[in-house]
Amino acid sequence: MKNTNKLKLILFILISVLIILLGFIGVYTKQGNSYKNIFKDYKLSSDIKGSTVIEFDVDGSVNTKYYDEDGKEVKKEDIKDEDLEKYKTEETPVNSEDVLTTENFEKTVKILKRRLKFLQADQYRIDLDKTSGKIVLVIDDDYMEDIENLIALEGRLKLIDSNTGDVILDYTDFESADANYVSLDEGYSTYLNLKLNKSGLEKIKDIDKYKVSKVTTEKSEDNKEDTTSVTAPKFKLMFDTDQICEMEYENNLLLTGKTLRITTKNKITSTSTVNSQLNVLSVVSSLATYGKLPVVYKLSAEEFVKADILEYGNYIAGAAIIICALIICYLIIKYKINGVLAALGFVDSIALTLFLIRVVGVVISLNALTAFVAIIILNALLTINLLKEILNKDKDFKEVLKTAYLKIIDLSVIIVIMIIVFAFASMSAISSVGLILFWGFVSSLLGNLIFTVPMLYTFNN
Repeated sequence: MKNTNKLKLILFILISVLIILLGFIGVYTKQGNSYKNIFKDYKLSSDIKGSTVIEFDVDGSVNTKYYDEDGKEVKKEDIKDEDLEKYKTEETPVNSEDVLTTENFEKTVKILKRRLKFLQADQYRIDLDKTSGKIVLVIDDDYMEDIENLIALEGRLKLIDSNTGDVILDYTDFESADANYVSLDEGYSTYLNLKLNKSGLEKIKDIDKYKVSKVTTEKSEDNKEDTTSVTAPKFKLMFDTDQICEMEYENNLLLTGKTLRITTKNKITSTSTVNSQLNVLSVVSSLATYGKLPVVYKLSAEEFVKADILEYGNYIAGAAIIICALIICYLIIKYKINGVLAALGFVDSIALTLFLIRVVGVVISLNALTAFVAIIILNALLTINLLKEILNKDKDFKEVLKTAYLKIIDLSVIIVIMIIVFAFASMSAISSVGLILFWGFVSSLLGNLIFTVPMLYTFNN
């Protein structure tokens, strides 16, 4: 019986050490020429790891158009530098004076907030100068490049005829957009659905005038034979200056009620290509639904601001280690071998907390440090209570657990109330307090039950 208990105790100790290693260190595997932890990194909020400050100014530039002697517009790249003076120019401000209003500035901020929500960015702050229109975005996110690219987009979705360049439908002609796909015998087709408004429905009635094939006749070199070619009419779907697709009219524009289905790609046989197309269309449809920015902005400055807490990070970590070390020393000095096993269970519960918040992806904020303190205190009290009750030979197993857990009922009720108050907050910097309390509370109750109790019972038997 003694040998069996020794083996059980050794097994419990080995499992406990394994949990500690997983919680505090992780598991590293070789990837290429380096080793990488298979568990994702801890998610830190901006008040711990710092934030990026991005400034957007109202675009004050002008668009210049060039015209020849006949009044025909000519592209600048087609004009030699020495001949520029021969062409008439027309300058148009990117932002006209009538759009530079406080109302449009505020509307721009509202649209930017919707875009940030779409990007699942919740740790940010937007400041607006209502006089100049300057926007300052303070944000903490791991995908800054995506945010910068999508925030700066004008968000103008247009349907254009390829032959004439006429705008068939503009951003003012639909209420919302969504992306989807359909499976056919020849493969997949991706498309964009536009829910047209009154003006859009009126414009789409004239779509037939663009569905005319372009016939071109050319004479051969010896002028004996004419060559006739027929070009099928096409349309382009544009988002700002980017072309989403160019398709023939035939069967690729379908109006059902108020919804216009625009096919963007046909006969796709690769699943990865379908997913790629849908990702692009999902972004385009979401941004188009949020609306075009009434004012055009340009990125004027970007700076990473280090959090002040980083200067004191080592002190905070050191203080936490000292507190835990004092608790461990108290257990070992007062309870000897039983104290060593209890200390091992105490550290196990903390490691289990770190492991869970890492795997689940809880954001650790500066406010959440108080949650760690509460969990350490709860864990220490529960460990000491279990240790005292188990050493009391007059109590059976159920009575030991009941008494030990009831002794921390007051602190448990306080923690549960804090979990309910903080965990459902919209800002992750606040909700992290409740979430860390929740996972720490679960880890303390279960961790001591799984590690501390079995080790102490096995040793004392």
